[in-house]
Amino acid sequence: MTDTTMDQWAEWVLHRRFGGDEAYMKSCLGDLYAWRDRVLANAEVVEGDVFLDVGTGDGLIAFGALPLVGERGKVVFSDISQDLLDYCEALARRMGVSHRCAFVCASAEDLSALEDASIDVVAARSVLIYVADKQRAFNEFHRVLKPGGRVSLFEPINSYFGCPPPVGYDQTPVIDIAGKLR
Repeated sequence: MTDTTMDQWAEWVLHRRFGGDEAYMKSCLGDLYAWRDRVLANAEVVEGDVFLDVGTGDGLIAFGALPLVGERGKVVFSDISQDLLDYCEALARRMGVSHRCAFVCASAEDLSALEDASIDVVAARSVLIYVADKQRAFNEFHRVLKPGGRVSLFEPINSYFGCPPPVGYDQTPVIDIAGKLR
């Protein structure tokens, strides 16, 4: 990450997301931590797991997973923004946990940098809403998951499940799993 410029995702996540308002940021962090904790609880993370955070951003979910996977586990930070990955890697080094982390620049639709059946848990928070080919992303999640692996997602679009789909949201490709969402 350069000191003077960063990509649009990093600029937004690290500098503009809260509009420069520290009080607003603090009020939002409580909600963000609650969603992080819910994603992690639903993932049923256990010590020794290999945990993939797709669209890691500033690492909220991934850093929360580190204590859960323990010293024998590993957390893979994945994002399309190399600047955000560099930020997370620097933070992991400062925290002394980088030996339990991997940093992969990849989109949700192309996780080819990861081996088949190499991941115990795939998690994502507010990522799929930005993914054009959701089916391809789900195919990639399935490919990298070990047998019996788990997926835990939080998406603003989840509120549409259980209701007639709004115009433009075709649930057909995921209708079988829609009922399994917590």
